[in-house]
Amino acid sequence: MALEFNKCVLAAAMMAITAHSTAQRDGQETIEEMTVLASRLDKPVSAIPNTVTIIDREQIARGIAINDSLSSVLEQSVPGFGPSLNKMAGRGESLRGRNPLYLIDGVPQHNALRDGQRDGHTIDMDFVERIEVIHGSNSIQGVGATGGVINLVTKSPKEGNSFSQDIKFSLSAPDDFDSDGLHKKLTYTMAGRVDNLAMTLGVAYNDRGLFFDAEGDPVGLYPTQGDIMDSRSQDVFFKTVYELEDQRLQLMINDFELKRNGDFVSVAGDRTTGQLTSTVEGDPRPVVGDPARNHATTVSLDYVHEDFHDWRLITQLYFQDFGGRYEGGYFGGYFRLTSDGPAILDQSEIQSQKLGFKFLASRKDLAVEGLDFTVGLDVSKDKTAQVLVQTNDRPWVPEASLQDVAPFVQLDFTPLDSLQLTAGVRLERAELSVDNYTTIAAANSTFVEGGEPDFQETMINVGAVYKLSDTVSVFTSFNEGFTMPDVGRVLRGINVPGQSVESFLDLTPVITENIEVGMKFDDGSWLLDASVYQSDSDLGSRLNLDDAGIFHVEREKTRIWGLNLSSRWQVTDALRIGANYAYIEGEYDSDGDGSVDTDLDGANIAPNRLNAYVEMALPRGISARLSGSHLFSRSFSGPGISDARRDLIDFDDAYTLFHLNAEWNTNTGDWSLAVQNLLDKQYVTYFSQTETGQRNNSFFAGLGRTFSVAYTKDF
Repeated sequence: MALEFNKCVLAAAMMAITAHSTAQRDGQETIEEMTVLASRLDKPVSAIPNTVTIIDREQIARGIAINDSLSSVLEQSVPGFGPSLNKMAGRGESLRGRNPLYLIDGVPQHNALRDGQRDGHTIDMDFVERIEVIHGSNSIQGVGATGGVINLVTKSPKEGNSFSQDIKFSLSAPDDFDSDGLHKKLTYTMAGRVDNLAMTLGVAYNDRGLFFDAEGDPVGLYPTQGDIMDSRSQDVFFKTVYELEDQRLQLMINDFELKRNGDFVSVAGDRTTGQLTSTVEGDPRPVVGDPARNHATTVSLDYVHEDFHDWRLITQLYFQDFGGRYEGGYFGGYFRLTSDGPAILDQSEIQSQKLGFKFLASRKDLAVEGLDFTVGLDVSKDKTAQVLVQTNDRPWVPEASLQDVAPFVQLDFTPLDSLQLTAGVRLERAELSVDNYTTIAAANSTFVEGGEPDFQETMINVGAVYKLSDTVSVFTSFNEGFTMPDVGRVLRGINVPGQSVESFLDLTPVITENIEVGMKFDDGSWLLDASVYQSDSDLGSRLNLDDAGIFHVEREKTRIWGLNLSSRWQVTDALRIGANYAYIEGEYDSDGDGSVDTDLDGANIAPNRLNAYVEMALPRGISARLSGSHLFSRSFSGPGISDARRDLIDFDDAYTLFHLNAEWNTNTGDWSLAVQNLLDKQYVTYFSQTETGQRNNSFFAGLGRTFSVAYTKDF
């Protein structure tokens, strides 16, 4: 593996030299004036010593025209992001093999104490103006960013005194136009600005039918985890901004709910015969309980003072209330009330509330010209539980709270016009609080002594960007990331008496160390990014599936390394082509000897992937884009993988998909047409091929050819 990786590194270097190297995009132009809010320091892309992806509103619109979900947009534009599962849970949708931290206007969406993998379904994409992605471990945003930061920047009113409205209607259907596969969406947005006050209000309603594969059969519903098929979502978005000459006050409120309709049931497939999991009409409640749902309310209040005695001040107060209900089942008696009692139907719900405060003060040219100094403080409290709702909210995961206080200092120094240096220190002090509790019968009704363990970690980051010329720059960085393991999974799985929360090793935080070297090139028509990285954790967090179909957390040393390439060429004013490629490998220590020896499986690492596209501007306001994506085959080996499982979980059936977008701008409104899976390729998803448990009820086909049309009118 190391030899193969070294070859890829050499190929990247050769490509960087011969093709004039680097600046990470999937079709988006580099806009040096655009600052990256996810950096906390409002830095331009060129000043950040990491791989950065900016996905603008035009790209988002194209992405959701094909498939209206955040993960589908990210997998096309962000090298190293895992394949979209197209389900309510984002299992396997990692970034560089680790969890990214999702933010909405800087507000964390990640549930650190019980990661239900629902972070990607907390806002409608029609209210997102752009997406900022900083790749690799990062401590600047706090708990959770071991794979990177994905910040969703919401829409704001346009400049100038004005009032505008727009309405959007979209319709999608499989190519045989089966009525069960009809998707309908309506979005209304109103925005206005008068003098110093601006406001945006939006409402979105999305009614999804079933997905169909290329053979015309319904794709299987995802038992337990929940699905976005056969569902309805509604979102109410509000944002208001009050501005003075050098001050800004902003309030953002977003209330999002996604809920399964409950009109269909899953039919298990058979992996031995190749029969795929499918879906038929029926009432799921007797089998899985109430339909799965996601409900998230996010509120933030931001204040910015641009010149407070030569200091720039930024504060944010935020709140999030999250509820994620999962479908249930009998699970062979897993949820029985006593060890010898009858099997019962039950299902769980994660309930989490987050309250936080962020403060940052920065000053330019402090003491020395070119030295920028930033000091900040983050304070947050996260309270989370997981209850079994069919038996009067019986606790499965006891209520736990995490209090985190993190002061930090950041220095940016520009000793030369061509050289930018950065260094920072962040002190994470987290305290976990759990009362005494008893696990459910499936975990032997084990009494666990509560406690308040605290963890203190000093996180550092250093980096440099050096401009070789006006068009070429190189960068390098070292960043540490901090997160908690999935505390809820750990707590609910304790089945040996005599354990204490105070001293349980598996609750120790995950610390990642990310080293990256890259090169960026931009001459106005050519863009190319190339970077190599390695991410290590002495005590990582890996998901492992047991015989009952329940995932547990394994704490082991992990190492992940890879290569990112991204390019774009503006051939003419009307023609643009581009591509991005991600190579990634990962291993864990299966025998506890301190050395990694076994490949991370498909639930924990993405396949190598190539995305490419061609865009053309045509006469009469028409534009078109043809994009393709190839997922390369992957095999898994090592002493931690048994011979019986090795061949079962390999990703042997690699696949290539093509998508088509077309837009037509007219005086009476804007039309778009999209075709997903243009060639109607029949395939089994990466997740289903590589799933550890190889279950028959999660043997999913991918989506077949699907047509989507949308009409947007501004008035």
